[in-house]
Amino acid sequence: MFFKSKKNTENATLDETNKAILAMIDRTQATIQFRPDGTILEANQNFLDALGYTLEEIRGQHHSMFVYKAFATSDQYRTFWADLAAGKDFTDQFPRVRKDGSVIWIQATYAPIFDGDGKVERVAKIASDITDRKEGLATISEGLKALSEGNLDHRIEASHIRDVADLGKAFNDSVEQLQQTMGTVSTVSEAVQRTSNEISQSSGDLAHRTESQAATLEETAAAIEELTATVRSSAEGARQVEDIVRTEQQKATESGEIVTNAISAMSEIEQSSDKIANIISVIDDIAFQTNLLALNAGVEAARAGEAGRGFAVVASEVRALAQRSSDAAGEIKKLISDSNRQVSNGVDLVGQAGTALHQIIESVSAISTHVSNIAQGAEEQATTLNEVNSGMTELDKVTQQNAAMVQESTAAAQTLNNDAARLGQQVAMFTGKGGAQVTSFQQPAVAAAPEPAPAPTAHGDFDTAVGWDDF
Repeated sequence: MFFKSKKNTENATLDETNKAILAMIDRTQATIQFRPDGTILEANQNFLDALGYTLEEIRGQHHSMFVYKAFATSDQYRTFWADLAAGKDFTDQFPRVRKDGSVIWIQATYAPIFDGDGKVERVAKIASDITDRKEGLATISEGLKALSEGNLDHRIEASHIRDVADLGKAFNDSVEQLQQTMGTVSTVSEAVQRTSNEISQSSGDLAHRTESQAATLEETAAAIEELTATVRSSAEGARQVEDIVRTEQQKATESGEIVTNAISAMSEIEQSSDKIANIISVIDDIAFQTNLLALNAGVEAARAGEAGRGFAVVASEVRALAQRSSDAAGEIKKLISDSNRQVSNGVDLVGQAGTALHQIIESVSAISTHVSNIAQGAEEQATTLNEVNSGMTELDKVTQQNAAMVQESTAAAQTLNNDAARLGQQVAMFTGKGGAQVTSFQQPAVAAAPEPAPAPTAHGDFDTAVGWDDF
C-alpha cells in the first residue's frame, strides 16, 4: 500500500512537470496540430498571431493554406505529408504565407504523435518566428551581392538582432576598409601608370638619341679608319723618302770625297807644271764626272720634289762649274803659257765646289733627319689613330649595347604601364569613392546592381519563388 501511494505521487509529480513543460512551450512557441493527412486540429495563440488567423478560420482546413499554391500541388509536398504520416519527423527553416499574403519564416519541427498501438494519431509542429533574422541575412546577402558587383557604397542598416547586427557591422567595416584600400590602389596605380608613361617617353627619347649617337660613332669610326689608312700610307711614303734622302746623302758624301781628291790632284798639278797636260785631262774628266754627278743630283732633286729644290739649284751650279772647268781646260790647252794662273784658278774653283758639296751634304743630312722625324711621327700618328679607332669601335659596341638596354627598358616600362592600366581597369570595376578615384583610365561602364533574388527553398515545402540558396 505504501509503495503504491509513493508511485502515484511520483506519477502525479511527473504529470505536473510535463504539464509545466507543455505550458512553457505553449507560452513561448507557436504550436499547431494536424491529422496525419494535414487537416488542422488545433493551434495556439502564438501561431494564430504569427499567421494572422483565428482558430475558427483554420480549423478543419488543410496545411496547404500556409504554403505557396505551386508548392501545395507538387509531388514534393505530397511526399512530405506522406513521410509524416509514416512516422518521420522534420526540423528545418520554412517559409509560410500569412493571411495577408506576406511571408513569414519559421524555425519548426514537424513530429508525429503515436497512439497506444504505435500508429500516427496526429502531427504536431512547434515553431518560432525567424523572419527578422532571415530578413537580416537577406540584407547581408544583398550587400555581398552588391560587393561582388563592385559597389562599394552599399551599406547594411543596423538590425535589432545581435548576431545579424554584428555581421552587418563587420560587413560595413570591411567594405569601408576595402573602399579605402581601393582608393589607395587607384591612386598608386594612377601614379605608376603616369610614372611608367614618363619612363617610357624618356626611354624612347634616350633610345632615339642613343641610336643617333651609335650611327654617328659608326661614321666617325669609319672616318678614323680611313684616316688611319691614309696616315699609314703617308708614313710608308715618308720612309721611302727617308731611304731616298739617305741614298742621296751617301752620294753627296762620295762626291765630296771626289772633290777632295780633285783638290789634291790640282795641288799636284800646281806643284808639277810638267804634268799640266795630264792635269788638264784630269780636269776634263773631273768636269765631265762633276757634270754627270750634277745632272744625276738634279734628277734626284727633281724626284725629291719641294724638299730637293735647293739641292737642284746647287746641282745646277755644280753643273755650270763643271762646264766652266771644261772650258778652262780647253783654254789651258790653248793657252799653255797661262797654265799656272789657270791651274791656280782651277784649284780655287774646285775648293769652292768642295765647300758647296759639304754644304749640300750637311743640308741633305738635315733633310734626312727631318724626313726621318716625319716618318717616325707619321708612324706614331698611325699607331695612335689605330688605338683611337679601336677605342671608337669599342665605344660603338658599348653604345649599341646601351641602345639595346634602353629598348629593353622601354619595353619594360610599357609592360609596367599596361599592367598599371589593367590594374586601374580592375579597380574601376568598383563603384563608389574607391573606384571613382581612378581618373586616368578608361573605366568600363558598371551596370546597376540587379534586384536581390527572393528568399529560396530550404526544404521540400519551399516555393520556387524563394531563393534560399542565396543564403
